[in-house]
Amino acid sequence: MTHKRRSFLRAIGAGGLGLTAAAFTSGTAAAATSVTIRGGGADIWSTADAFHYYYDTVSGDVDVQVRNTALENSDPNAKTGIMIRESLDPAAKNVMLRRTPDGEASLQWRPEAGVDTLSTTSGGENESEVEGGSLEAEWLRLRRSGDVFEAYGSNDGENWTLIADVDAEHVELSDDAYVGLPVTSHNVGTLCTAELRDLTGLEPTANRDIGDVDVAGSVDVEEGVPFVSTGDVTDVTATGATVRGELTDLGGAESADGYVEYRKVPTESWTATAARTLEESGAFSVRLDGLTSRRYYQYRAVVETSDGDRATGSTRTVGTSGRSNGRTVRNGPRSASHVDLADGFADPAPWLDDDTPVIEITEPTRRQLSAAVGVDGPRLVVFETSGVIDLAEQRLTVVNDELYLAGQTAPSPGITLTHGDLWIDADDCVVQHLRVRPGDANLNEESDWEPDGIRTGDRTENNVIDHCTTTWAVDENLSVGYDTENTTVSNCLIAEPLQDATHHKGDHGYGSLIGNNAENVALAGNVWAHNYDRNPRLKEGTRTVVANNVMYHYRDGAWMDPDTKASIEGNVFRRPVSDQPNVFGDGDAYVADNVLEGSDNPMVGDGITRLDSRPLWTEDLEVLDSEDVGAHNLENVGARPADRTAHDERVLEQLRSGDGSYIDSQEEVGGYPDLEVNRQRLDVPQNGTHAWLRAKARDVE
Repeated sequence: MTHKRRSFLRAIGAGGLGLTAAAFTSGTAAAATSVTIRGGGADIWSTADAFHYYYDTVSGDVDVQVRNTALENSDPNAKTGIMIRESLDPAAKNVMLRRTPDGEASLQWRPEAGVDTLSTTSGGENESEVEGGSLEAEWLRLRRSGDVFEAYGSNDGENWTLIADVDAEHVELSDDAYVGLPVTSHNVGTLCTAELRDLTGLEPTANRDIGDVDVAGSVDVEEGVPFVSTGDVTDVTATGATVRGELTDLGGAESADGYVEYRKVPTESWTATAARTLEESGAFSVRLDGLTSRRYYQYRAVVETSDGDRATGSTRTVGTSGRSNGRTVRNGPRSASHVDLADGFADPAPWLDDDTPVIEITEPTRRQLSAAVGVDGPRLVVFETSGVIDLAEQRLTVVNDELYLAGQTAPSPGITLTHGDLWIDADDCVVQHLRVRPGDANLNEESDWEPDGIRTGDRTENNVIDHCTTTWAVDENLSVGYDTENTTVSNCLIAEPLQDATHHKGDHGYGSLIGNNAENVALAGNVWAHNYDRNPRLKEGTRTVVANNVMYHYRDGAWMDPDTKASIEGNVFRRPVSDQPNVFGDGDAYVADNVLEGSDNPMVGDGITRLDSRPLWTEDLEVLDSEDVGAHNLENVGARPADRTAHDERVLEQLRSGDGSYIDSQEEVGGYPDLEVNRQRLDVPQNGTHAWLRAKARDVE
């Protein structure tokens, strides 16, 4: 893979921090009217919605336009936009032109009350008029003409691009409908703030929460308010940058003080620069000095008017440069395991060099971790703290490419994520030495609580999950998405999914699912333990190497669908609870040097077509003899093998003794962990980043 160096100057992108950046030039009276909506709720999606709604009842055709000047990133899937819905029931049919914190606009709709929502990016891709189902737009327009709904996006409010149109075959709404501006935080218990201007075609008269939002939302409408926008930065060095702002509207005041606020990611508090007096609209600039090299900083323009109003521009991000002068050497010790993270199909972080910005996690909180992984740009995330990070019954989704999440950098006893799951919906990412334990979160079957442990997103590529522990998932413990390319899962402990917890299907104690058409997946050096099924499940069209793994206490071992090809070598199967063959299904496989201990099940089922040679293999993986795999994997799997926590030790001891059982709740085995919070200051070198990371990993392996 060819490394393409990127500029570290970026507007906040998908999963970025703070408020989405936009450029503003209008100075009209309409631009001085601001609508601020604060909404909570889990989402506007699936079969029912939870959000705050600012709306009016409208009969017949409508043509609504609005400019979304800012959207807080309470979650990468937070939403605002324009909605037309059949009723105020949470499960009502609706059409929504949505915008997320990355600035992307797309169309979604619920065809019937209480059924799953579709969108131009998920399930309704064929209706999209734009590539990928979405486009970057700060102006939104949703038009209804009879039974046809047309969604448009624009970056100037004049030139519009059709995103999609749907008619009664997709969703049919009554003439009398509720039309308005929705906001959902996609983060239960947290409010998301959206700022909107230049609303036409609608005069909302009411606002309320829809569904179970946990925290009440609100709407504020202000007229005659000042308006300031945050501009680009120039002259970026290792220790400084020049920031530009623009005062567009004084809001009736005679003057304003303009300045810039900035903070290092993921710090919460802002630092203000000195102010300068502005007596008319126009641009101003501020120099930021004394910054740290190889760090990301958020910045925003601020004005305080002479009549007491305060306006804040959108938040943007800049990365300071390093001091390597372009020198980067990829070296350092191999893993203590026989299987190195570079031995699979994925090339670990080809973008990482000695100029890549570093983000330090200093407190074990969801806010800091979400802010760090959400930056749009290449980033190395390190930990100056240990402890448990409670994800608050939410998914933590990585939506921006080029993340290295280095759990090996944390002080003992490392980092554990609980009460949620981790999705890597991005390319070119590496996750190492983390534990993820979602658990049942003390919820019931009616809660729709079905987290995975770790999962790579559909259509992602070149991702590595190495030396991680995933337990107590309700869906699968660790899975690879559909239509992916070049994924490596190595040296992971994949154990104890919850058998009968909150999954809507009932019993669901599953290990790993490799999604349809996943190409070049390497599963090497792992342990699957107490997973009733999917050890692993290779779905239709997959191409997989399954090498040097241990499968323990299972009903279904390696399950292959039709049109699958796999090289299955040097694996150890122990303690099956059925007489099923260990490799079964309908695929084509080269099967060699696999052993079953303590039972006489057939190794390969009748439906498997045995191949005489490997249909695929990685360039660097050297397979261990199966007789050495058991002891090797028990010594090397999971997060921080040299610094294991009690739950990992307990599971691996069960493999040694032949004990252990399926569980329905984490409470059956001691409950969620309470790890000690220790802190240490890290000194990431200006040169030799690769070697430093590998040495840190080796220290805990």
